[in-house]
Amino acid sequence: MLAFIRFDESQVPSYSFPLFAGQAPHISAFEKYPGEYTYKYPKTGEANSKVSVHTFDIKTKVTRKMQVPLDEDGYIPRIRFTQDPNKLAIMTLNRHQNRLDLYFGDPRSTVCKLALRDESDTYINESVFDNIVFYPEHFSFVSERSGFNHLYWYSMGGNLVKQVTDGQYEVKEFLGYAPEEGAFYFTSNEESPMRTAVYKIDRKGKKIKLSTKEGTNSAQFSTDMKYFMNRYSNANTPTVITLNDNTGKVLTTLVDNASLKKKLAACQMPQKEFFTFQTSEGVKLNGWMLKPANFSASTKYPVIQYQYSGPGSQEVKDAFNISWENYMASQGYIVVCVDGRGTGGRGAEFAKCTYLNLGVKEARDQVETALYLGTLPYVDKNRIGIWGWSFGGYMTLMSMSEGRPVFKAGVAVAAVTDWNYYDTIYGERFMRTPKENGEGYKTSSAITRADKLSGNLLLVHGMADDNVHYQNCAEYAEQLVQLGKQFDMQIYTNRNHSIFGGNTRLHLYTKLTNFFKNNL
Repeated sequence: MLAFIRFDESQVPSYSFPLFAGQAPHISAFEKYPGEYTYKYPKTGEANSKVSVHTFDIKTKVTRKMQVPLDEDGYIPRIRFTQDPNKLAIMTLNRHQNRLDLYFGDPRSTVCKLALRDESDTYINESVFDNIVFYPEHFSFVSERSGFNHLYWYSMGGNLVKQVTDGQYEVKEFLGYAPEEGAFYFTSNEESPMRTAVYKIDRKGKKIKLSTKEGTNSAQFSTDMKYFMNRYSNANTPTVITLNDNTGKVLTTLVDNASLKKKLAACQMPQKEFFTFQTSEGVKLNGWMLKPANFSASTKYPVIQYQYSGPGSQEVKDAFNISWENYMASQGYIVVCVDGRGTGGRGAEFAKCTYLNLGVKEARDQVETALYLGTLPYVDKNRIGIWGWSFGGYMTLMSMSEGRPVFKAGVAVAAVTDWNYYDTIYGERFMRTPKENGEGYKTSSAITRADKLSGNLLLVHGMADDNVHYQNCAEYAEQLVQLGKQFDMQIYTNRNHSIFGGNTRLHLYTKLTNFFKNNL
């Protein structure tokens, strides 16, 4: 038996963007006349695909449509066979994405019965779907119904057996259940929002920490749940992979990255430092800082704030990463990243306080970060910049036009500039529709507050961005032109949201480097 989701896109509006001959690769068909790529893209408030679930019997060659109750404009984010061949799990969401229904359907009779419903005053996080795992008599479920993401255990009849975890922390991933010992395995950030560890809860409810090192731990278990591979790193330690038994005992080290550690030590890589500060609104925010290798507390340094800031995201994690920010630290800049309100790891209240008004509180927090940094004796408060990509690019624009002119320069790469231009599934999850939340869309638009833009700005976008359309950049740039505001702009033809191919990525980061060197 096969199961599949059918998408009817006939009522979904189309979006088009031009394609040029270009290079890397060269498209010879467009050497004289540009081409055009057109595809279906439902922007906020527009018609979605109509979806339905079907089964195909391999033996009889019969296709059937499942009778799953679904709002006309609803979603089916996942379907999955359970361990019972007569039960197909179908997950549905209403368009507001604040009601999740789990149905069990009979693939042959097509009858579907509701097993579980989870609701939210705001929205259901997408992390729920892949943490539902089916066993012969039970299934796992994660929910923020308590205010924090926790693990629940249900019977296949849809009855809650027990809440497995509880407390002011988040379960990040359900790793599996061992029936013989009645034990649950998962990762959580119980010790710190910036760290994750591997845990086990036994039959008696006793919690045991299986990972031993502080930082970021993730695990992959064997099918019998007797062994797991643990992937560990921290801010200044490259990834180490070990094979462990289910008591946490390390049996062997598979990857130690010892040679990389030696090379990094020889390079005098800047060490990432974590810090916490409190904003003028009384909100405590976590951040990390990279200082130049030859740092002197008696010198005042320019600062580059990097951020992403998207709903539920986390950039401030005790995990190893080397990026362009490390290079800029080597060039004499202090690089800082702060996770403001709306980001993940700290519970539903912190993450969802931006609901219906994206970008407002997040921008305040980035401005507050700059103000805090300006009080440090080794920071030149008149030379603070900000940059980001995608939602981070949007946040750059929102922060530079927040009303307090704290940023001397900023770079917005592939930025959303108005949520009217973005897709239904993401945009409406956090903003609902423009018709329902017109004032929120206006307040959350970088275009409507462009008159407050302060500082030197570089806009960067790919013309073939099929995710955040070039339309965002074009309309924002036009607004700045009509306001008489000068800015820099770099457009990449035939490049999508990732802006890569050939020499493109090197060109981009060279552009960013030179921009900050010339403007900070």
